Amino acid sequence: MGIEFRGEEFVFAITMEDETTGDTLVKPFNQTSGSSNMSTDSIDLNTKDKTGSDYGNSTQEISLEGILTEGDPFIDYIKKAIRQKKFVEIYEINTRTKKAEIGNYMISSFERSFGNAEFATYTLSGMLNGEVTEETLTEVPVGAE
Repeated sequence: MGIEFRGEEFVFAITMEDETTGDTLVKPFNQTSGSSNMSTDSIDLNTKDKTGSDYGNSTQEISLEGILTEGDPFIDYIKKAIRQKKFVEIYEINTRTKKAEIGNYMISSFERSFGNAEFATYTLSGMLNGEVTEETLTEVPVGAE
């Protein structure tokens, strides 16, 4: 019997383009939650020989949330990517196995919330563009302590 996973064993990271150091894998600071959702449309089949359903268009979405933190380069990078209509390479990482699923995502929404007497937070949603690839990382990117 396997060991159950805990939510904190899955993190998201992005590849940030840095003009001086090249591409860098960065985990957003103070990430509080994340999710991945795959869905497929159904095509109804009804012919003389067969009745049933088949796969239609498939989509994959990711969503992550966190606390806005001073010095986190992720926030400015995401805002700039949206304004310039750039896709963002996002890694969904299993920290136990160091296996990652990687895809280019269109950021469909990025919300920042500023409630009184609460931490300021962000919520990001993205839609996959193209295919997901898999990779085993040598190390998991570290966020701010």
